[in-house]
Amino acid sequence: MLRTIVAGTDGSDTATVAVEHAVDLADKLDAQLVVVSAFPEPERDRRSPAAAGSGSPAAIARALLRDVEGRHGRGVALRTVAVPGSPAVALVRQAEQEGADLLVVGNRGLAQAQWLRPSVPGSVAHRAPISVLVVDTMGARAPGYERILVGAGGGATARAALDVASWLAEQLGARLTAAVAGPGGEGEPHLRDASEGRPRIDIRALEGSPAEELCKLAESDGYDLLVVGNRGMTGTRRVLGSVPDRVSRRARTNVLIVHTVE
Repeated sequence: MLRTIVAGTDGSDTATVAVEHAVDLADKLDAQLVVVSAFPEPERDRRSPAAAGSGSPAAIARALLRDVEGRHGRGVALRTVAVPGSPAVALVRQAEQEGADLLVVGNRGLAQAQWLRPSVPGSVAHRAPISVLVVDTMGARAPGYERILVGAGGGATARAALDVASWLAEQLGARLTAAVAGPGGEGEPHLRDASEGRPRIDIRALEGSPAEELCKLAESDGYDLLVVGNRGMTGTRRVLGSVPDRVSRRARTNVLIVHTVE
């Protein structure tokens, strides 16, 4: 289900943490990992001899990738690519070219208001045509997902998110909890659907706003990963206040936004 993973690095501490999570997943899922470093390439610099020198943006990007290769190249099937362009655009474009299943980014800057100054993880999460893992790099959270929480409300997007979370929990040997938030037992049918055919899944009914309650439960019960569908994140019906958008910005854990709708 996750065969090719793409992650980005700019050499920062938060990017290093995100890459470590991507490496850990690639190792455990036997997936190929592609690490991308984007660099600016202004038109006026392209013909300059200095643009190709050791101090050029492209050379710096390649040097960062050599560090990644030296650190992780023996542990997983790893390939690195230095590409021109803004980080968010370059990551999404490279993921499309690779036919990737998952894009991994850190959460630095994601909590800010996206309409004021879009962050790289925010832009990636809204643009990517594939699933996106937003790693809690600001919390310096170490790799490893032993407890997974998935939002299992009704609809096709929630069912797809539940399918991915169930598969991931099985592959990683993790405990899985499915939660449905809503007033007065509205979610009971969805909880029954979530538990059908999944004897090892824990079921939780929550009262209140789905995004808020999922984030609170993930933090209070110490979940390593929160999984939601991407409904409202992409396409012409993109909504900044959608459940996956609010969860990705507020959750104090790693968040997997499963690509379920365009």
